[in-house]
Amino acid sequence: MISIEKRKEIYEALNRIQGHELFKRSSTYSSLLTYLVEKALVGEDLKEYTIGTDLFGENYENDKNYGTVRSKMYKLREKLSKYYENDGKKELLIFDIKKGQYNLTFLSADTYFESKPRKGENLIIPIKHLKIALALLLIAVFSFFIVRTLITKPTFIWEAYFEKKAENLLIISDQFIVYEKMKDGKMYGVSYPEINNYKDLIQYTQEHPNKDLKITDYTLMSKMAPYTVKTLSKWFDFNDNDFHLQLESKLKYEDLQKYNTIFIGQYKTMNLSKSLFLKDSKVFSTFKDGFKYKTDSIEKLYNTKFGTNLNVEYAMVSYNTSESGHSALYFVSNNDIGVLATVRKFTSKIWLSEFQKQLQGTTKHFNALFEVRGIERNDFNCKLMELEVLN
Repeated sequence: MISIEKRKEIYEALNRIQGHELFKRSSTYSSLLTYLVEKALVGEDLKEYTIGTDLFGENYENDKNYGTVRSKMYKLREKLSKYYENDGKKELLIFDIKKGQYNLTFLSADTYFESKPRKGENLIIPIKHLKIALALLLIAVFSFFIVRTLITKPTFIWEAYFEKKAENLLIISDQFIVYEKMKDGKMYGVSYPEINNYKDLIQYTQEHPNKDLKITDYTLMSKMAPYTVKTLSKWFDFNDNDFHLQLESKLKYEDLQKYNTIFIGQYKTMNLSKSLFLKDSKVFSTFKDGFKYKTDSIEKLYNTKFGTNLNVEYAMVSYNTSESGHSALYFVSNNDIGVLATVRKFTSKIWLSEFQKQLQGTTKHFNALFEVRGIERNDFNCKLMELEVLN
């Protein structure tokens, strides 16, 4: 049983480490370290699968050799070692993770540094053994980088986003809000489907002169935004890259020329993105609260269905290349669960490898329609309904 005083000492040491340059700009490793400390305090024996499931998503498969957990643990050991060798060398309590293990232990400084080579000590190694060790080291290093490359190699639609110097922009749909003077003489924030930007506001007030409307300094977003940003942040962090953020209401044409873009949100709140979404499709179009699929011989309507408990909605994932040569990826539905479900699908390497098999030839561009079922705005089933492969 760890005493209250000992726990206080542990958390103080953890706070000092998280405030260091090695950790304060790396939320992934700060979160991983906190997780390991918390589990060590309750004495839980950790496995790779447990960490992968808790921290890296419900789709983490222990029997698939992705190495996400192993790679992160390896880097965490390096960061801790650098910390204790430099600015943290005066720490009395050491967080130690043995190689090949996932459990963190708390050691005294004396115990920790006893296992380290002392300065001035001479270690005599026979030349024969040194050559063998060097050869094994080279093989290990080469194998590590080969495996790491295979593990972190991005899946087909994400290649442009994960290049070293890639400039990426995540566009979040937001609902334009206006102030309206009501009968009580007070101004209230309201939204109109016809008003999605300042230009729409001007036109609407001209068409409805009896309404007293004014622009606000804020917009609204649904719960889809923070949850999806979190999922995509993890996905980009695992692939050593990042993205900028922009609201759809503030989006400029220059942004689309400069960045690889990802749009998440509702079609009905689109502004500039509306002219680009599905522009190359020969079979898909938006329809009421969903989508229409139409060929020469078939027409299908996929519209949101609200029930007492079960809701069914449709989400479109569209991938193409802009005129400037940048990648453009859209996750679009008119409610939360469609975007949430499809983003999770497309950040799973297992699912993506299966989806890629359905694309014909070597083309990457597509429009994919998904049916998402959920209860109380939480999805539990996401199924591909229609797929259009673009040339």
